[in-house]
Amino acid sequence: MAQAALDGLRLFGVATLESNAVTSLAGGTSIVPFRMLGAVVAPSRYVRVALDESEMAEYTRILEEVQANSSVLPAPPGTVFRTRESLARWLELHYFTLTQAIGVVEGHAEARVLITKSSTADAADATADEIKESTKQLAAVASDSLRVLRGQAAATISLPVAEDDSTVVSHASFLVDIERWGLFTELVAKEDQRHSDLDFRLTGPWPPYDFVRMEFGG
Repeated sequence: MAQAALDGLRLFGVATLESNAVTSLAGGTSIVPFRMLGAVVAPSRYVRVALDESEMAEYTRILEEVQANSSVLPAPPGTVFRTRESLARWLELHYFTLTQAIGVVEGHAEARVLITKSSTADAADATADEIKESTKQLAAVASDSLRVLRGQAAATISLPVAEDDSTVVSHASFLVDIERWGLFTELVAKEDQRHSDLDFRLTGPWPPYDFVRMEFGG
């Protein structure tokens, strides 16, 4: 039983392969190939993975390294297959869908834009009603800026904002053509300059974490 528990494979993502001769796309990983796709994997116990800071840092490192070499579809953090054979069957079963998804994200990267209130947005002596009205107005302004940014992205996803965080106005991910990354960066900077009551923070380029939903049931 102990030996069987060590035979699992942790799946980090599915990437395109130039040939089946490719054996790795990131340090500490190997490839389970099927046609022109490859599952990026590492040995793992077949148990639930504790997604602590160290595990997430390794997950991010591997996917960013893969992205530097190939288009990649990130798997949910902590995904583990029992055997190489079961993973190969999953790749074969979902090959068409995975290929289509790769086609959508190929040549693109994820940009995350966090919009927060500037330190001067709310006056120190403002009443609760005034702060509420100001927040509503800032949300409308942020929404307008997001529409501008969407014009330079292939896809956009709104990200959740914590209800107890009064500083965050909006948070969104954009699927941006790598060749237009510089233009997108400039556009975010212009929106930041245009709205003094808001601060725009751009991070990336990331693998397309928010634009991929893998299914493992059935």
